[in-house]
Amino acid sequence: MYRIFLLVCLMLFSANLALASSTLMPNTTLAMQNVQFWLTPEGEKIVAAPERIVAMNKAMLSDTMCDLAGFSATVSGLKLKEYLAHYTINDALYVNGLPLSETSALELENDAVGNINSNNPVKYGVVTIRSNLRTFPTLAGAFETPEDTHFDMWQETAVDPGEPALILHNNAKGNFVFVQLKSYRGWLPRNQVAVTDKTTWLKYVEPREFAVVTDRLVNIKGLIYQMVAKLPLSSGKFLVPRRSSQGYLVSVEVPANFNDAVHKGYLPFTRNNLLRMAFKHLGAPYGWGGMENSVDCSAFVQDVYKTVGIQLPRNGDEQETAFPGVNMISLNREERIRIIKALEPGSLMFTPSHVMLYLGEKNSRPYMIHTAGSYGEQDAEGNISKNRIMQTIISDVYLLGGSGTIMLLKMTKANNYK
Repeated sequence: MYRIFLLVCLMLFSANLALASSTLMPNTTLAMQNVQFWLTPEGEKIVAAPERIVAMNKAMLSDTMCDLAGFSATVSGLKLKEYLAHYTINDALYVNGLPLSETSALELENDAVGNINSNNPVKYGVVTIRSNLRTFPTLAGAFETPEDTHFDMWQETAVDPGEPALILHNNAKGNFVFVQLKSYRGWLPRNQVAVTDKTTWLKYVEPREFAVVTDRLVNIKGLIYQMVAKLPLSSGKFLVPRRSSQGYLVSVEVPANFNDAVHKGYLPFTRNNLLRMAFKHLGAPYGWGGMENSVDCSAFVQDVYKTVGIQLPRNGDEQETAFPGVNMISLNREERIRIIKALEPGSLMFTPSHVMLYLGEKNSRPYMIHTAGSYGEQDAEGNISKNRIMQTIISDVYLLGGSGTIMLLKMTKANNYK
């Protein structure tokens, strides 16, 4: 019996990737790599009650941040065409190492449009395996250079099992569905989404009780879940989604077990909890759009904040504008430092292409944790080279960017969510 119990536990909760040590950036120490270094007694105070968090989330609703439960039962052809027109093909891309041809691009666009009626019924689906949400109905990667494998321009974001989806449209080939998720729209392989009725679907959208993944990656019954994936609870058991051979949802009940990897409900919104969750990604590979079973800079902070119930948009530009903050565009170096030092741990700082989570100040230097693709290094002659680091790191705000400008001077806004 003990061996059976042990095997079940390993199958339910097994983080599937061991993290490598994070690279030490300039002016950082090994001690800073431990979350305990940054935690404070004040950081255990509740920042916002659940009622305030609900109000914050409502204020951040937008065209892409969708109220799924309140979505219309139909979508017009004009609206569908508007959604699809948001994605345009860049002809200067490489697919399978070769330039994307005009013929291939046109075929892909025509496949995406498919058959759109003047009024289209919405279907209800649940994602049944960790999936890649795509710009177009294809799993082929599109890159800016023939050698690149890290930055697939047709990769939008990764989607966890159990994610509720509104199915708005099918491609002409019938092997992909165009879906509306809570914070994104795009294409998913049809065989990775199970169709169900609205009543059952709502159990995944608005479960009365649920668990939240609070580790970077967790394996539950052979399915990979990333931080903040939500698992509905039924009679004390997880509901794990499966897809029948006919394409319909089958909810499998799995005994629930709560620990450091899975928490019942959201974590309390405290500064320390934000930092604890952020540090679970330290050393993780940079994953553009969720590639590498990991996160990019905006998915990193989205996941951290979701663990306390705050639903940030998926992309950094939307995160920056979704909530009031302090504009830093026209400020000088000293003014920027004063603003940053006044931030509370867990606040976010933005540049036009990056987002970072503030840790605090040590020895008069403000520090941050962020998922970075690269940074700049300067040699003895003053030449700047771009170092592709591709991982979640800790650095101070003076870290040199690949363009040769320190991150502090690239910052456009700071947001303190409370």
